[in-house]
Formats: sequence, structure tokens, C-alpha cells
Amino acid sequence: MNIYPKTSVNFEGLDKLISYVEKYKGIELQFFDENGIMEQIDIKTPVEKLLERVPSIKEITIHPPLCNYDIEHVIFKDISIIEEQLRVCVVLARKYNIKINLLYHTQIDFIKHKALTIDKIKNLLKIIEGENVTLLLENLFMFDEQECTVFKLAEYINHPNLKVCFDICHMYCKANIYKTDIETFAKKYLDPQLCKKYIYQVHFSHTLNNDGYIDRKTHGRVHDNIEELEYDLNLLTKYGMDKCNYITEVSEDNYNLRVDQLKELDMLEKACQQ
Repeated sequence: MNIYPKTSVNFEGLDKLISYVEKYKGIELQFFDENGIMEQIDIKTPVEKLLERVPSIKEITIHPPLCNYDIEHVIFKDISIIEEQLRVCVVLARKYNIKINLLYHTQIDFIKHKALTIDKIKNLLKIIEGENVTLLLENLFMFDEQECTVFKLAEYINHPNLKVCFDICHMYCKANIYKTDIETFAKKYLDPQLCKKYIYQVHFSHTLNNDGYIDRKTHGRVHDNIEELEYDLNLLTKYGMDKCNYITEVSEDNYNLRVDQLKELDMLEKACQQ
């Protein structure tokens, strides 16, 4: 298992996280919608600046803006936005001999994807076929789905450059919405064989107060203690998520100090060593 920190495209708190970046040689970069809804983002500049600061990095996950930037939104507006992002990722991966992952959320179910986006996603994958670039699709929670859509998409398209980023907080949110305990919900939501085959990375964090979606301060927080963290880690391991990259996606009060993410990184590392 690799344990990667997460920072913003502005590198907030990178100096606090850098020992983990250097140790595991990976990181996730979060972009924000600075140019307006569903506009192009500049991947090249921050990646090159990051590699200047930490040249030992071997893997970078690019997380586009959070709001109004789901893969279907961008496809419907202008698919060339994603096409260009993937081409830039290919160029950077070749130039610096690194692995690059481009991560997108989705908020429509598999039936809608099958009708509207499947062929377009397949065409996007042709750009990165055979390259050291992966398109990741992440599970969300604020929409109705009978099964976990990103697994259905990955299984249906079945392309080596298409994988899943599984967010444990989002699974907790769905379980809380349906007022179901997490282990019962996981049995319905997760297929161990699909998890093993398609999950490439995990967004790892805690969900507070049986919530995660009403009060945003309960979403994606640091685990209170190592026992709670081990419970979540063991749950994911039970479904085959023991060989993935783990990204500590932790919300906190001061992103320059990264106190909570450092605590999460430390506990996760200790739990993995036991």
C-alpha cells in the first residue's frame, strides 16, 4: 500500500507534508474552479513546479474542481476540455517518467451513462491507451443509484486505463442517508471482486456524527483515534482494498498547517505496520 498526502494546486501546507511525499513518492493535487464553471484548468504548470520542489515524485493524481465539474458536465459542455487534459497528462508522464491519474466525479447513474456518455468515455480512453496515465472515476453520494455506478462503468468499459477512486466518506454518507449501519450497507454497495479488479486508489478519512452530508464539517475529517481508523481500514481490506494507493483526503481548519492530515497520515502508517 502507498500512502499519499493531498494538497491544493497552490501547495498549501506542502512543506508540512513533504516527508510523506518523499517517502511514498506520490501526492494528489486538488484544483479549484478559479476560471469559471467548467473551464479548462492548467495542469502543466503546477505539476512542473511540484516536480521542481520534489523531484523524487513518481505518481501524481490530478483532481479537477469540485463543483459543477463532474465528468458528464464537462463532456456535455465541451469534451475537448478533457481531451486536452489527457493529452497534457500523456506529455508530462512521458517527459518526467511518472504516473499521472486524472480523477473525475460522476453524479448520474449507470443507465444514464449508458445512454449518454459511454461512447464518449471510450473515445477519451483512446488518448491514453498504452500510456502511463489513468482516468479515475470517483463514487459520490447525493444521487439515487441502485448499485455503485463507478464499478458498473469500469466493468462495462473494461479498459486498463480506466479505474476507480473509492471514497470511504462518500460510502458512509450514503449509509447515513439510508439510515443503515455501514457494514450492512457495504454488503450491498461493494462487490469484493470488482473492488479488487478496478479500485486503484482510496480517498481515506472519517465521517463524524453519523452525518457527512448535512453539516459539511462532519465530512472527510481526521479519525479521532487509531482504533476508529483501524476499523475503517479493516472494513476496506475486507473488500479487497489492501493493495491500493491511500490518499488522506482530510478537511481541516488550517490548510497551511495540515495538523489533521498529519495526524491521519501518522495513524494510517502505524495501522498498516501492525
